[in-house]
Amino acid sequence: MSDISLSKAVRTNLLSLQNTATMMAATQDRLATGNKVNSALDNPTNFFTASALNSRAGDLNQLIDNMANGVKTLEAADNGLTSITKTLESMQSTLRQARQDKSFAVDTFEVGKDSTLKVAGGRFGESTDIKLQAPSGGTKASVSFAAAYAEPSIVGSAGNGTIAGAGARAVISYNASHFTATSKMKVDGQEITFDGDGNATDTAAAIQTALGGSGSDYTVTADTVRNSIIIENKDKTLASPKVELGSGITAATYGETSFTYNAAHAGTVTVGGQEISNGGGSFDEFVTALNAKAEDGGYTVIADKATQKITLRNAEPGATAAPTISGLREPLGAKTTFDLTGAAGTASNEIDFTIDSIALNDIVGADAATVGGNLKTAIEGNATLNAKYSVTMDGDNLVLTQKAGGAGKTAAVMTATATGTGTAPTSTTGAFVDGDSTGIAVTRTNGAAGASTKTLDAAAHKFSVNYGGKSVDLNIVGRDATSATPKEDQLKSINDQLKAGGLSDIVATFDADEKLVLTSTNPEAKTLAISGTSNDLFGTKTVSTGAAAVSAYKATNAVDQFVEEINGNAATSKFLRASNDNGKLRIENLSTQELSVDFDKDGANGAAATSHKIAGNSVREGLAKQFNELKDQLNKLSDDASFNGINLLRGDQLTITFNETGNSFMQIKAGDDRGVNSQSLDISDLSAVELDADENIDKLLGDIKLALNEVRSQSSAFGSNLSIVQNRQDFTKNMINTLETGAANLTLADMNAEAANLLALQTRQSLSSSALSMASQADQGVLQLLR
Repeated sequence: MSDISLSKAVRTNLLSLQNTATMMAATQDRLATGNKVNSALDNPTNFFTASALNSRAGDLNQLIDNMANGVKTLEAADNGLTSITKTLESMQSTLRQARQDKSFAVDTFEVGKDSTLKVAGGRFGESTDIKLQAPSGGTKASVSFAAAYAEPSIVGSAGNGTIAGAGARAVISYNASHFTATSKMKVDGQEITFDGDGNATDTAAAIQTALGGSGSDYTVTADTVRNSIIIENKDKTLASPKVELGSGITAATYGETSFTYNAAHAGTVTVGGQEISNGGGSFDEFVTALNAKAEDGGYTVIADKATQKITLRNAEPGATAAPTISGLREPLGAKTTFDLTGAAGTASNEIDFTIDSIALNDIVGADAATVGGNLKTAIEGNATLNAKYSVTMDGDNLVLTQKAGGAGKTAAVMTATATGTGTAPTSTTGAFVDGDSTGIAVTRTNGAAGASTKTLDAAAHKFSVNYGGKSVDLNIVGRDATSATPKEDQLKSINDQLKAGGLSDIVATFDADEKLVLTSTNPEAKTLAISGTSNDLFGTKTVSTGAAAVSAYKATNAVDQFVEEINGNAATSKFLRASNDNGKLRIENLSTQELSVDFDKDGANGAAATSHKIAGNSVREGLAKQFNELKDQLNKLSDDASFNGINLLRGDQLTITFNETGNSFMQIKAGDDRGVNSQSLDISDLSAVELDADENIDKLLGDIKLALNEVRSQSSAFGSNLSIVQNRQDFTKNMINTLETGAANLTLADMNAEAANLLALQTRQSLSSSALSMASQADQGVLQLLR
């Protein structure tokens, strides 16, 4: 027992030493790496969690460079905008300098009361004569009818000539078979019931009564020549009455052809005899081409782009065929071909056929082709078969083609029985070829007879009045015969139209000869012109130019009178400035362009006339060049504001990604695709002549101010973008630190605790070694005693 017990103690101490050695190795490993979790075997949860955190931190760390590049790109763009702002301010200063400069070239002339100065060049568009004017009251522009006023008219019924002063009307086609004794319709929303089952005259009277009799707003008459009923507005300024046919009236329908457009199956299309060249183009192109030919083709177009459906409708309703169309590849109909070889028959020896169980008896013919021709006629005469098949003959073969295209059809079935000496075809089994569904299915619906309505505008004189850059379309309807003052009412209507259109400075009157006269209210150098469909009313004189009034000069001497003439005349005061220079006429050329002056002192156009040149303003001309140079520098600054290949001022887009998945990002762009440059800021090169007029310089200064506001606004936007990116940059750095710290907390070892643990394990190892030595010695002693 003692021997066994001592051996167990040795084994226990050996096992303790091995465990201690393993634990010391693990502790030394943690002390060497600084990690308490070095593999998934140490702690799977912490190991994989830390790996994920470190991986995300690594991804975010890569985005830091992208953000840094974005910051520098924005800073580069902002540097460009700062310099562009300074350039715009310099351009602004250049324009202000031009505005303030008054160094205009001058020349002097010894003028008399008869002198003439002919000026050209400078800011004058064409040669202009300057001379003293005699006082006058001016001339008003005026045009008038060539003859006394006559009421406008429309064409009446055949043989009835024209109808003067007709009001707007609705015309209802009349046929007693389309109306009943309780016919209903609405006129401008008023529903009426009337007896229409008679004749046009009686029906018109019934409608008049239903509308309120002769005291109503309408006059109802019958046009027995054209079989129609006319409902006319008594107030000729109103539009035609709106008529809606109701119950008890058979309304005519329109013939229509409908299909769903497919460019792949449309070639050169012909509609109503009009060739449409855009077949095969886009839907919009095809519809545009159809509309262009619609009036000549006698149809209207109804198009639905969403469904690509197009409907061609006859221009007029009634029992007419639907509009014809060719050039569309329609689905093929199934075809059955019957060989009629051997068929022959004469009177009393006929052949009785059936097609799809429909009997077609007593068919005769000396040979197969003749029998086929007569059978074709019989098929086309049968409503059911004719609706289903198109019939042709090909030699001795009768070909039945189904009108409805598409696949999956069945063959036509024929039987033939001869009587007497007649002979039936050798075979009545047809050769069948199925149809196909490829192409454009066309649906045709013919129109049906019935009542229909159309509207006609009131008879009117129509023309346009143009004056001082404004234009008004006049519509002069007939006079109101029921009014006590028809002419005055008509004039008021005309003048109201002129005022409504902005021509309050034109007045309409009638002269003593009853001619309509249009006259300007003031004598002005403006042109009054007539154009439009009824301008022949004015004969050959359709244009009149007025003249401004000329006041007497205040001055008594010629020089001061010329000063008044030049400085007080709008035609010259913008381009020249005149003054009295010690008894001579002093003229300043208010332009950067050279001015030519032909001076005729006595106004006789003789050889004494002299030519003069007044130079342009060279200072303003130089400032225009300076402005253009600054504009070029602005564009170069915009071109040079790039960083790492991206230039926001030239329209590039900067994309900055903020997270590792890529779904958080920011796209930065300056304005539109043009970026920030002279084009996007609407700044163009200046010609010297643009600095001639102070008001034009003021406009240019306004444009530069707008450009400055736009640049400053863009700079503010970039500043806001930069703040966002820098904020995200700091956030990302802090996030990386948080992720790495969190990962470290899961895996890093406590070095003090691990060192203390190692010391404890070393002590434990030493004690275990001593215990093992003592146990071994005890075992050896026992063995010695046994020996």
